[in-house]
Amino acid sequence: MVSPLFTDLYQLTMMCAYLENGKREKAAFELFVRELPEKRNYLIFAGLEEVLRTLEEFRFTSEDIDFLFSLKMFPDWFLDYLKEFSFSGDVYAMDEGTPFFQYEPVLRIEAPIAEAQLLETFVMNQIHISSLIASKAARVYSVAEGKVLADFSLRRTHGVDAGLKVARSCYLAGFDATSNVLAGKVYGIPVVGTVAHSFIMSFESEEEAFRAYAKVFPGNTVLLVDTYDTVEGVKKAIEVGKELLEKGFKLKGIRLDSGNVKELAKIARKLLDEAGMSYVKIIVSGGLDEYKVKEILSSGAPVDGFGVGTKVGTSSDAPYIDFVYKLVEFNGKPVMKTSSGKKMYPGRKQVFRFEGYDVVSLNDEQFSGKPLLKSFMRDGKVVKSLPTLAQVREYAIEQIHSLPKEVLSIEERVSYQVNISDKLNRLYEELRRELLGGSKG
Repeated sequence: MVSPLFTDLYQLTMMCAYLENGKREKAAFELFVRELPEKRNYLIFAGLEEVLRTLEEFRFTSEDIDFLFSLKMFPDWFLDYLKEFSFSGDVYAMDEGTPFFQYEPVLRIEAPIAEAQLLETFVMNQIHISSLIASKAARVYSVAEGKVLADFSLRRTHGVDAGLKVARSCYLAGFDATSNVLAGKVYGIPVVGTVAHSFIMSFESEEEAFRAYAKVFPGNTVLLVDTYDTVEGVKKAIEVGKELLEKGFKLKGIRLDSGNVKELAKIARKLLDEAGMSYVKIIVSGGLDEYKVKEILSSGAPVDGFGVGTKVGTSSDAPYIDFVYKLVEFNGKPVMKTSSGKKMYPGRKQVFRFEGYDVVSLNDEQFSGKPLLKSFMRDGKVVKSLPTLAQVREYAIEQIHSLPKEVLSIEERVSYQVNISDKLNRLYEELRRELLGGSKG
C-alpha cells in the first residue's frame, strides 16, 4: 500500500486550510485530458485497481505523523485529525482497458473536499503511468498481426514501481508475457527469457555457450544467435538443435537482436526449414516499437514473436499524458475555471459510447449509448467485484478491435468524434458568462 505522504506538500496544506476554515462540503473532482498526445489517436485507461485497493487502506501511520510533526508546519489538531483519517468518499470510473479521448472524465472522486483534494497527486501518478504504457503497448498490439509479444523493458523503466506497472499495462493491452519475474509473481503474467550476449561471450566458442545453456534448459532452449556472425550463429544453433533431438527435446527458438532482421529472419527460416526444424520459432528484439514491428511484418519477414523493450517501457515518442484533476462540483453546485487555454466543462459528467463516436454529458442525462463511468467505491469501500487481470486484458483487446480502423492508424493523426451534449454546453456558457461578469444586464 502507498503511504498518504506520497503527495505534494500543497495537498496537505490545502487540506489543513480547508478544515481550519470550516470547508467540509462534498466536492467532485474529475480526471481527464484536454488534448491527446501528438502521436496518439486514442488512449487506454489503466491503473484503476491499484487506486481502489490503496484507497481502501489509506491511513497515516505513526511514523507519517511524526514526520509531519518534524516539519513544524501543521497545528496539533490537524495531526490528530490525520491520525484518524480514512477515505470516506465515492469513486466512479471507466473499466480498465477502455479507450478514451479528449474531455472525457475517466475517473471521478466524490468526497468532502479535504479528502478529495488529498488524493490528486496519488491518483494522477498511478493512472498516468499505467494509461501511458497501456496506450503505447496497444499500438504495438494493433500492428503485430497476432504474433507473440513480450515486454523486455525492465532494465530501462523508470524505477521499480514503474517496472511493475509497465509489465502489467503491456499485458493488459495485449502483450503475452514479460521478462519481469516479480511482475510474474505479483500479477500472474507469464514470464519469458533467453540469455544475454555476455553469456555467449563468456565461453570459448559460440557452440560451447549454446550447448551449456541447452544442457541446463533442454526443454526451454531459445538461443541468441547474433553475438558474432548471425548466419553462422543460426547454423550452430541448428547443430545444437539436432543434439537436443537425440536427447528427446526440441530447440524452442532463436533470437535475433541486431542487424537487418528482415533479411536475417528470412535466411534463418530457410536454414531451419531445410534442417527439418520448422517448429523452431524466430524471435526478434532490439529497439522495437510499433513502427519497427509493422515494418518488419510488412516486409514478409517470418517472425513468430517480438521482445519489445525500451521504447514501449518509456513510451519514448509520447512520454507523458497531460492529465488534469479538476474540481467540477462543490456543495452541489457546478464549478469551473476560465483560465485561457485551459478549457474545462463544469458539473459531474457521464460519457456515452456509440458506434464511432462518444457523447460527454451531465451525469443526470440519459442517452441510448453505453455509459462508461460506473460506481466502483462507496463510502470508502469497493462495491463492485473487480475483474482479474486476464479478464481486463480480454476486455481491452476487444475494445481495441472495436475502434474504427482509421483511429488505429499509427502513422496518421485521426480525430475520434467526441460530442458535448447540448445541456452541458449550455451550462458551460452560462457559468462562463456568470464568472466573467457577463450575465448581468
